Amino acid sequence: MTIDVPWRSILRILTVVVLVWLWLRLWDWVLLLVISIFLAVGLDPVVTWLEAHRIRRTYAAPLVIVILAALLVAFGYFAGAELLAQARLLGGRISDVQRNATDMIPPFIRELLPDGSSGGSIMADYGVRLGQSIASGVLSLGIALILTIYFLLDGRRTYEWLVAFAPRDKRDRVRRTAIEGRDAVKAYVRGNAATSALAAVCAYLFCVIAGVPAPLLLGLLTGVFDFVPVIGVFLTLFPMILLALTVSMWTAIATAAFNAAYNAVETYYITPKVYGSQLRLSSLTVILAFAIGAELGGVIGALVALPIAAMYPTIESIWLADRLAPEVTADHRRIEHTKEH
Repeated sequence: MTIDVPWRSILRILTVVVLVWLWLRLWDWVLLLVISIFLAVGLDPVVTWLEAHRIRRTYAAPLVIVILAALLVAFGYFAGAELLAQARLLGGRISDVQRNATDMIPPFIRELLPDGSSGGSIMADYGVRLGQSIASGVLSLGIALILTIYFLLDGRRTYEWLVAFAPRDKRDRVRRTAIEGRDAVKAYVRGNAATSALAAVCAYLFCVIAGVPAPLLLGLLTGVFDFVPVIGVFLTLFPMILLALTVSMWTAIATAAFNAAYNAVETYYITPKVYGSQLRLSSLTVILAFAIGAELGGVIGALVALPIAAMYPTIESIWLADRLAPEVTADHRRIEHTKEH
């Protein structure tokens, strides 16, 4: 029995294999491109405002990025020494807790642990990994900012060039999808920046008032972790309570109560007000999108997955409405505007 496989089929299979290989090799760069697009969409209103005030886009786009980078560098320069000292304080507290926990382990179990499990060794390894992560993050941020300039300058022409790939009868739907996606990304970037900044300021003020050590570091960590949905509050809670315990047990209890109260206020009042209807996602959708994005692309993948998930109703109404039963789209719209219980 002879199996005749057309050469075109073989060529298609090889093409798919090559594309998958390229996708896996270039995944990090794809994430950087997505982050740059998000930044460009979020900063485009500022550049447009400068254009309206007679500053050409050629100069406005680099000016906005330079100002943003200068603010980050200035913050690192003026607060770097204090943040480093407070980070050492937090690291020492974590090391103490780890030693105490190790001492509580029965000797016969402790003997089964590897020799490198000592607190100092683990903290040293953690410090090296943290330094590498910071260096990699700074480099990636620099590349993303450079790409953002190019997207701000040439994004519209690039967008039209990509739209030209679509058949003429579908270009109108492509444009509508792009507009809705841009609005979702803009709402996400603006909302996330606002809520994270507010969370950082509130955490800093609470730590100063309550006398919790390292208030600047804890405020910064709170702002950074606030970008991470659902689990961000727990990432903030652990170091804040550790340092609050150095003051008193009541301070630690007050710290836990503050985090719980602020998380409730942010979830049920601040976030809906900031995001509005542009990013109406249920908690289950947020968790699933976050988990899938984290599995595919780490923390960055988790963050970019949310606005992509928020675009599904638009994709459904524009591209799937004629393939689904009429009542499906109507019921989905009704459910979207139903409050969670």
